[in-house]
Amino acid sequence: MADFFKLYSDYYRVPGEYTFKGVYYASYVRKEVLERPDIFKIKPDDCFVVSYPKSGTTWTLELAQLIMNKGDTSHTESAHHFDRVPYIEYYYPKFPQWDGLKLMEGLKSPRLLKSQLPLHLFPPQALEMGCKMIFVARNPKDVAVSYYHFYQTVPEYGDYKGQFSDFLKMFMNKKVVHGDWFDFVLDWWKYIKDNNVLFLKYEDMIKNPRAATMKIANYLNYDLSDDVIDRITDYCSFDKMKANKVVNFEEIEGHEFIRKGQKGDWRNHFTVAESEAFDKIYEERMKDSGLSFEW
Repeated sequence: MADFFKLYSDYYRVPGEYTFKGVYYASYVRKEVLERPDIFKIKPDDCFVVSYPKSGTTWTLELAQLIMNKGDTSHTESAHHFDRVPYIEYYYPKFPQWDGLKLMEGLKSPRLLKSQLPLHLFPPQALEMGCKMIFVARNPKDVAVSYYHFYQTVPEYGDYKGQFSDFLKMFMNKKVVHGDWFDFVLDWWKYIKDNNVLFLKYEDMIKNPRAATMKIANYLNYDLSDDVIDRITDYCSFDKMKANKVVNFEEIEGHEFIRKGQKGDWRNHFTVAESEAFDKIYEERMKDSGLSFEW
């Protein structure tokens, strides 16, 4: 079945690509922090949101930050999302103000940080300190579709014009930025089961946004009133986040960072044969993991 997604040697490559310890990266992921994770100055009260790309990271971060600010939206509205919650491993030459390392150092504690590093490349000191960690995951078919559209809009990924079928082959062969979804999620899942990590499924968050807000607040030990929980949930609704210029990135690059956010959009992109082949690989890779997703 793997032959169904056979990838030819002329597959699309992002500018400045490199592979580090089996994970495919673009140049904006700083190689020096992968080589020297001790470069991160982690604090015991740091809180991390971790995810594979296009899994609900931004939504989760906005919820967490508003909870940590007890519902006060003034900071959220006055500063761009990337200024408030830096990707610790990222550096964009075009946007030097979003240097993850420098932004980390300038934030007041408790800091909210984000990362898309796999477990084996994540700063071990954060794990050893027992930092609060929120992990959000989404079903891989919808991830692949969302990531495909993302590839077409992000300058750091070059000028990708390929068809979804071509992108899906890259996705299934670990040749998209941040590597293999299965490796990423399953390695973290094994760690999460034995450690104090809040695990959220994107599909559950869509189904009951208020429950997701409550889970995050309880995990972070914030006792908020029902009114504040309601206001945070409403403020972070999909439509309001999509319209929020300091979250959706549109005013910087001219494209929308937040696209549809739907569950099941994969049905509009996968062929029947692609879906069936994907399902067989999914069943094999996820077998005995105890982890499942809604499609």
